[in-house]
Amino acid sequence: MKRGLQIGGLFVLLVFLLKATDFAFKLISAPSDISVAIGILIIVTEITFCVAFIPWCVKKMRGRNAPMALLTILVSMATLNSCTRINPGHAGIEVDFYGQDRGVQSYPMRTGVVWYNPVTKDILEYPTFVQTAVWTRNLEEGSPANEEITYNSREGMVFTADISLAYQLIPEEVPGFYVKFRTNDLDTFTHGFLRNIARDAFNEIATQYTADELYGDKKEEAVKKVKEKINEQIERYGVVLEQFGYIGAPRPPDSVVESINAKISATQNAIRTENEVRQAKAEAQKLIAAAEGEAQSNDILVKSLTPALIRWRELQLTEQAIQKWNGVRPLAEGIGSGLLLNISSSSAATTQ
Repeated sequence: MKRGLQIGGLFVLLVFLLKATDFAFKLISAPSDISVAIGILIIVTEITFCVAFIPWCVKKMRGRNAPMALLTILVSMATLNSCTRINPGHAGIEVDFYGQDRGVQSYPMRTGVVWYNPVTKDILEYPTFVQTAVWTRNLEEGSPANEEITYNSREGMVFTADISLAYQLIPEEVPGFYVKFRTNDLDTFTHGFLRNIARDAFNEIATQYTADELYGDKKEEAVKKVKEKINEQIERYGVVLEQFGYIGAPRPPDSVVESINAKISATQNAIRTENEVRQAKAEAQKLIAAAEGEAQSNDILVKSLTPALIRWRELQLTEQAIQKWNGVRPLAEGIGSGLLLNISSSSAATTQ
Protein backbone atom coordinates (compact mmCIF):
# COMPACT_ATOMS: atom_id res chain seq x y z
CA MET A 1 0.00 0.00 0.00
CA LYS A 2 2.74 2.39 1.00
CA ARG A 3 4.76 1.54 -2.09
CA GLY A 4 1.70 2.18 -4.25
CA LEU A 5 1.21 5.61 -2.71
CA GLN A 6 4.84 6.39 -3.35
CA ILE A 7 4.53 5.42 -7.02
CA GLY A 8 1.31 7.43 -7.32
CA GLY A 9 3.00 10.42 -5.77
CA LEU A 10 5.86 10.15 -8.23
CA PHE A 11 3.38 10.02 -11.11
CA VAL A 12 1.62 13.18 -9.90
CA LEU A 13 4.99 14.84 -9.48
CA LEU A 14 5.95 13.81 -13.01
CA VAL A 15 2.75 15.33 -14.48
CA PHE A 16 3.31 18.53 -12.51
CA LEU A 17 6.91 18.81 -13.65
CA LEU A 18 5.95 18.21 -17.28
CA LYS A 19 3.23 20.86 -17.16
CA ALA A 20 5.58 23.29 -15.47
CA THR A 21 8.27 22.58 -18.07
CA ASP A 22 5.78 23.03 -20.91
CA PHE A 23 4.65 26.35 -19.43
CA ALA A 24 8.27 27.45 -18.97
CA PHE A 25 9.10 26.65 -22.59
CA LYS A 26 6.08 28.67 -23.74
CA LEU A 27 7.42 31.62 -21.83
CA ILE A 28 10.88 31.13 -23.31
CA SER A 29 9.38 31.11 -26.81
CA ALA A 30 7.35 34.29 -26.15
CA PRO A 31 8.44 37.58 -27.79
CA SER A 32 8.77 39.32 -24.39
CA ASP A 33 12.08 39.55 -22.56
CA ILE A 34 10.29 39.36 -19.20
CA SER A 35 8.51 36.16 -20.25
CA VAL A 36 11.80 34.61 -21.35
CA ALA A 37 13.38 35.46 -18.00
CA ILE A 38 10.47 33.92 -16.05
CA GLY A 39 10.62 30.77 -18.20
CA ILE A 40 14.34 30.34 -17.56
CA LEU A 41 13.77 30.88 -13.83
CA ILE A 42 11.15 28.10 -13.78
CA ILE A 43 13.49 25.69 -15.61
CA VAL A 44 16.34 26.46 -13.17
CA THR A 45 13.97 25.91 -10.22
CA GLU A 46 12.87 22.53 -11.60
CA ILE A 47 16.46 21.41 -12.11
CA THR A 48 17.37 22.50 -8.58
CA PHE A 49 14.35 20.65 -7.19
CA CYS A 50 15.25 17.46 -9.07
CA VAL A 51 18.86 17.62 -7.87
CA ALA A 52 17.67 17.99 -4.25
CA PHE A 53 14.90 15.43 -4.69
CA ILE A 54 17.07 12.58 -6.00
CA PRO A 55 18.93 11.83 -2.70
CA TRP A 56 15.70 12.01 -0.71
CA CYS A 57 13.90 9.74 -3.16
CA VAL A 58 16.71 7.19 -3.10
CA LYS A 59 16.61 7.19 0.68
CA LYS A 60 12.84 6.77 0.93
CA MET A 61 12.38 4.35 -1.95
CA ARG A 62 14.86 1.58 -1.32
CA GLY A 63 15.17 -1.14 -3.85
CA ARG A 64 15.10 -1.13 -7.65
CA ASN A 65 11.94 0.99 -7.98
CA ALA A 66 13.61 4.22 -6.84
CA PRO A 67 16.23 4.45 -9.62
CA MET A 68 13.61 3.42 -12.19
CA ALA A 69 11.18 6.12 -11.03
CA LEU A 70 13.86 8.82 -11.08
CA LEU A 71 15.02 7.68 -14.50
CA THR A 72 11.43 7.89 -15.75
CA ILE A 73 11.10 11.47 -14.49
CA LEU A 74 14.35 12.63 -16.06
CA VAL A 75 13.80 10.86 -19.40
CA SER A 76 10.22 12.17 -19.62
CA MET A 77 11.30 15.74 -18.96
CA ALA A 78 14.03 15.44 -21.59
CA THR A 79 12.08 13.70 -24.35
CA LEU A 80 8.59 15.16 -24.01
CA ASN A 81 9.89 18.65 -24.72
CA SER A 82 11.56 19.49 -27.98
CA CYS A 83 12.45 22.59 -29.95
CA THR A 84 12.47 23.83 -33.51
CA ARG A 85 13.62 27.00 -35.21
CA ILE A 86 11.49 29.48 -37.13
CA ASN A 87 13.72 30.81 -39.90
CA PRO A 88 13.82 34.46 -40.99
CA GLY A 89 11.08 35.29 -43.49
CA HIS A 90 8.80 32.60 -42.03
CA ALA A 91 5.96 32.41 -39.54
CA GLY A 92 5.18 29.39 -37.37
CA ILE A 93 1.92 28.16 -35.88
CA GLU A 94 1.40 25.77 -32.99
CA VAL A 95 -1.19 23.02 -33.35
CA ASP A 96 -2.37 21.40 -30.09
CA PHE A 97 -3.79 17.87 -30.49
CA TYR A 98 -5.19 17.31 -26.98
CA GLY A 99 -6.89 19.09 -24.11
CA GLN A 100 -9.38 21.92 -23.96
CA ASP A 101 -7.03 24.18 -25.94
CA ARG A 102 -6.61 21.73 -28.84
CA GLY A 103 -6.56 23.33 -32.25
CA VAL A 104 -4.54 26.08 -33.86
CA GLN A 105 -2.86 28.79 -31.88
CA SER A 106 -4.49 32.13 -32.77
CA TYR A 107 -1.23 34.05 -33.18
CA PRO A 108 1.86 33.17 -35.23
CA MET A 109 5.30 32.46 -33.80
CA ARG A 110 8.12 34.79 -34.66
CA THR A 111 11.60 34.02 -35.91
CA GLY A 112 13.75 32.11 -33.44
CA VAL A 113 13.81 28.93 -31.35
CA VAL A 114 10.44 27.52 -30.26
CA TRP A 115 10.06 24.88 -27.51
CA TYR A 116 7.11 22.50 -27.61
CA ASN A 117 5.91 19.02 -26.65
CA PRO A 118 6.21 16.85 -29.80
CA VAL A 119 3.75 14.27 -28.40
CA THR A 120 0.81 16.62 -27.98
CA LYS A 121 1.75 19.47 -30.32
CA ASP A 122 3.17 20.24 -33.70
CA ILE A 123 4.83 23.32 -35.20
CA LEU A 124 4.17 24.22 -38.83
CA GLU A 125 6.28 26.79 -40.65
CA TYR A 126 5.07 29.03 -43.48
CA PRO A 127 7.17 31.33 -45.70
CA THR A 128 5.99 34.94 -45.51
CA PHE A 129 8.33 36.30 -48.21
CA VAL A 130 7.04 36.89 -51.76
CA GLN A 131 6.16 33.72 -53.67
CA THR A 132 6.34 33.71 -57.48
CA ALA A 133 4.77 31.36 -60.00
CA VAL A 134 3.89 31.06 -63.69
CA TRP A 135 0.97 29.39 -65.43
CA THR A 136 2.00 28.57 -68.98
CA ARG A 137 1.03 26.40 -71.93
CA ASN A 138 2.69 22.98 -71.87
CA LEU A 139 1.37 20.68 -74.58
CA GLU A 140 4.39 18.41 -75.03
CA GLU A 141 4.13 14.87 -73.74
CA GLY A 142 6.00 14.39 -70.48
CA SER A 143 6.13 18.14 -69.75
CA PRO A 144 4.52 19.76 -66.67
CA ALA A 145 0.77 20.22 -66.65
CA ASN A 146 -0.75 22.75 -69.05
CA GLU A 147 -1.69 25.66 -66.77
CA GLU A 148 -2.53 28.38 -69.30
CA ILE A 149 -5.62 30.43 -68.42
CA THR A 150 -8.62 30.12 -70.75
CA TYR A 151 -11.39 32.75 -70.90
CA ASN A 152 -14.05 34.10 -73.25
CA SER A 153 -14.70 37.53 -74.74
CA ARG A 154 -18.13 39.19 -74.93
CA GLU A 155 -18.74 37.52 -78.32
CA GLY A 156 -17.77 34.13 -76.93
CA MET A 157 -14.34 34.04 -78.56
CA VAL A 158 -11.95 31.75 -76.66
CA PHE A 159 -8.68 33.31 -75.48
CA THR A 160 -5.71 31.62 -73.80
CA ALA A 161 -2.87 33.34 -71.96
CA ASP A 162 0.29 32.65 -69.97
CA ILE A 163 0.32 34.34 -66.57
CA SER A 164 3.01 35.36 -64.09
CA LEU A 165 2.12 36.21 -60.50
CA ALA A 166 3.61 37.02 -57.11
CA TYR A 167 1.83 36.84 -53.77
CA GLN A 168 2.62 36.98 -50.07
CA LEU A 169 1.16 35.54 -46.88
CA ILE A 170 0.31 38.07 -44.17
CA PRO A 171 2.19 36.80 -41.08
CA GLU A 172 -0.63 37.68 -38.67
CA GLU A 173 -3.13 35.72 -40.78
CA VAL A 174 -1.12 32.51 -41.13
CA PRO A 175 -3.20 30.58 -38.50
CA GLY A 176 -6.36 31.35 -40.50
CA PHE A 177 -4.62 30.18 -43.68
CA TYR A 178 -3.84 26.83 -42.02
CA VAL A 179 -7.41 26.44 -40.79
CA LYS A 180 -8.66 26.92 -44.36
CA PHE A 181 -6.18 24.80 -46.33
CA ARG A 182 -4.72 22.40 -43.70
CA THR A 183 -1.30 22.35 -45.36
CA ASN A 184 1.90 24.31 -45.49
CA ASP A 185 2.62 23.20 -49.07
CA LEU A 186 2.21 26.48 -50.95
CA ASP A 187 2.62 24.82 -54.36
CA THR A 188 -0.67 23.03 -53.81
CA PHE A 189 -2.32 26.34 -52.96
CA THR A 190 -0.70 28.21 -55.89
CA HIS A 191 -1.45 25.73 -58.66
CA GLY A 192 -4.77 24.60 -57.24
CA PHE A 193 -6.96 26.98 -55.29
CA LEU A 194 -5.35 30.24 -56.45
CA ARG A 195 -5.37 29.23 -60.13
CA ASN A 196 -9.06 28.33 -59.92
CA ILE A 197 -9.81 31.73 -58.38
CA ALA A 198 -7.87 33.45 -61.19
CA ARG A 199 -9.65 31.48 -63.91
CA ASP A 200 -13.08 32.37 -62.51
CA ALA A 201 -12.07 36.04 -62.23
CA PHE A 202 -10.90 36.07 -65.86
CA ASN A 203 -14.16 34.55 -67.06
CA GLU A 204 -16.17 37.14 -65.12
CA ILE A 205 -14.16 40.19 -66.23
CA ALA A 206 -13.32 39.21 -69.83
CA THR A 207 -16.99 38.89 -70.85
CA GLN A 208 -17.28 42.67 -70.33
CA TYR A 209 -14.94 43.30 -73.30
CA THR A 210 -14.95 42.54 -77.01
CA ALA A 211 -12.28 40.39 -78.61
CA ASP A 212 -10.67 43.44 -80.20
CA GLU A 213 -10.48 45.18 -76.82
CA LEU A 214 -9.00 42.15 -75.03
CA TYR A 215 -6.30 41.92 -77.69
CA GLY A 216 -5.87 45.67 -78.06
CA ASP A 217 -6.01 48.80 -75.96
CA LYS A 218 -8.18 47.38 -73.14
CA LYS A 219 -5.90 44.40 -72.44
CA GLU A 220 -4.12 45.95 -69.43
CA GLU A 221 -7.34 47.39 -68.04
CA ALA A 222 -8.96 43.94 -68.07
CA VAL A 223 -6.05 42.20 -66.34
CA LYS A 224 -5.96 44.95 -63.69
CA LYS A 225 -9.62 44.28 -62.87
CA VAL A 226 -8.87 40.55 -62.70
CA LYS A 227 -6.11 41.21 -60.16
CA GLU A 228 -8.47 43.31 -58.02
CA LYS A 229 -11.10 40.57 -58.20
CA ILE A 230 -8.62 37.91 -57.09
CA ASN A 231 -7.46 40.04 -54.16
CA GLU A 232 -11.06 40.41 -53.01
CA GLN A 233 -11.32 36.62 -52.87
CA ILE A 234 -8.01 35.74 -51.18
CA GLU A 235 -7.55 38.58 -48.67
CA ARG A 236 -9.91 36.81 -46.28
CA TYR A 237 -7.36 33.95 -46.10
CA GLY A 238 -4.41 36.25 -45.33
CA VAL A 239 -2.99 36.33 -48.87
CA VAL A 240 -2.15 39.44 -50.91
CA LEU A 241 -1.51 39.34 -54.66
CA GLU A 242 1.44 41.64 -55.32
CA GLN A 243 1.89 41.17 -59.09
CA PHE A 244 -0.33 39.65 -61.77
CA GLY A 245 0.02 39.98 -65.54
CA TYR A 246 0.50 38.39 -68.94
CA ILE A 247 3.63 36.64 -70.13
CA GLY A 248 3.75 37.92 -73.68
CA ALA A 249 0.42 38.60 -75.38
CA PRO A 250 -2.88 36.71 -74.95
CA ARG A 251 -3.67 34.21 -77.69
CA PRO A 252 -6.98 34.91 -79.47
CA PRO A 253 -8.48 32.71 -82.25
CA ASP A 254 -6.86 33.00 -85.69
CA SER A 255 -9.97 34.70 -87.11
CA VAL A 256 -9.65 37.48 -84.53
CA VAL A 257 -5.97 37.99 -85.36
CA GLU A 258 -6.75 38.20 -89.09
CA SER A 259 -9.59 40.67 -88.46
CA ILE A 260 -7.41 42.87 -86.27
CA ASN A 261 -4.52 42.80 -88.76
CA ALA A 262 -6.90 43.74 -91.60
CA LYS A 263 -8.28 46.61 -89.56
CA ILE A 264 -4.78 47.85 -88.75
CA SER A 265 -3.77 47.61 -92.43
CA ALA A 266 -6.88 49.56 -93.51
CA THR A 267 -6.18 52.23 -90.91
CA GLN A 268 -2.58 52.57 -92.07
CA ASN A 269 -3.65 52.83 -95.72
CA ALA A 270 -6.19 55.51 -94.83
CA ILE A 271 -3.54 57.48 -92.95
CA ARG A 272 -1.11 57.19 -95.88
CA THR A 273 -3.78 58.35 -98.37
CA GLU A 274 -4.71 61.25 -96.14
CA ASN A 275 -1.07 62.30 -95.92
CA GLU A 276 -0.73 62.12 -99.72
CA VAL A 277 -3.85 64.31 -100.14
CA ARG A 278 -2.46 66.83 -97.68
CA GLN A 279 0.85 66.90 -99.55
CA ALA A 280 -0.88 67.43 -102.94
CA LYS A 281 -2.98 70.24 -101.49
CA ALA A 282 0.13 71.87 -100.05
CA GLU A 283 1.97 71.68 -103.40
CA ALA A 284 -1.07 73.09 -105.26
CA GLN A 285 -1.37 75.93 -102.79
CA LYS A 286 2.34 76.63 -103.28
CA LEU A 287 1.91 76.88 -107.06
CA ILE A 288 -1.17 79.07 -106.70
CA ALA A 289 0.66 81.37 -104.33
CA ALA A 290 3.60 81.63 -106.79
CA ALA A 291 1.27 82.38 -109.73
CA GLU A 292 -0.67 84.93 -107.72
CA GLY A 293 2.58 86.62 -106.71
CA GLU A 294 3.84 86.77 -110.32
CA ALA A 295 0.48 88.11 -111.56
CA GLN A 296 0.45 90.80 -108.92
CA SER A 297 4.03 91.73 -109.83
CA ASN A 298 3.18 91.98 -113.53
CA ASP A 299 0.06 94.02 -112.80
CA ILE A 300 2.06 96.50 -110.74
CA LEU A 301 4.68 96.71 -113.50
CA VAL A 302 2.10 97.35 -116.24
CA LYS A 303 0.35 100.02 -114.21
CA SER A 304 3.64 101.81 -113.62
CA LEU A 305 4.49 102.15 -117.40
CA THR A 306 3.95 105.65 -118.99
CA PRO A 307 5.14 107.13 -122.40
CA ALA A 308 7.63 109.36 -120.63
CA LEU A 309 8.99 106.38 -118.65
CA ILE A 310 9.30 104.34 -121.85
CA ARG A 311 11.13 107.21 -123.67
CA TRP A 312 13.48 107.63 -120.66
CA ARG A 313 14.23 103.95 -120.69
CA GLU A 314 15.00 104.07 -124.45
CA LEU A 315 17.44 106.91 -123.88
CA GLN A 316 19.14 104.87 -121.11
CA LEU A 317 19.59 101.94 -123.47
CA THR A 318 20.93 104.23 -126.26
CA GLU A 319 23.43 105.80 -123.88
CA GLN A 320 24.61 102.36 -122.79
CA ALA A 321 25.04 101.33 -126.43
CA ILE A 322 27.06 104.49 -127.25
CA GLN A 323 29.35 103.81 -124.28
CA LYS A 324 30.01 100.29 -125.54
CA TRP A 325 30.62 101.33 -129.26
CA ASN A 326 34.24 101.08 -130.44
CA GLY A 327 33.88 103.61 -133.31
CA VAL A 328 33.77 101.00 -136.11
CA ARG A 329 30.70 100.97 -138.31
CA PRO A 330 28.99 97.55 -138.54
CA LEU A 331 29.78 95.62 -141.73
CA ALA A 332 26.15 94.56 -142.23
CA GLU A 333 23.17 96.64 -141.40
CA GLY A 334 19.50 96.30 -141.93
CA ILE A 335 16.30 97.78 -140.86
CA GLY A 336 16.30 97.90 -137.10
CA SER A 337 19.81 96.54 -137.08
CA GLY A 338 20.76 98.61 -134.10
CA LEU A 339 22.23 101.93 -135.40
CA LEU A 340 23.24 104.33 -132.77
CA LEU A 341 20.78 106.98 -134.00
CA ASN A 342 17.58 106.55 -135.95
CA ILE A 343 17.70 109.28 -138.64
CA SER A 344 14.51 109.94 -140.56
CA SER A 345 14.49 109.96 -144.38
CA SER A 346 13.76 113.72 -144.63
CA SER A 347 16.73 114.52 -142.41
CA ALA A 348 18.94 112.34 -144.59
CA ALA A 349 17.90 114.13 -147.85
CA THR A 350 18.61 117.53 -146.36
CA THR A 351 22.06 116.43 -145.40
CA GLN A 352 22.85 115.29 -148.93
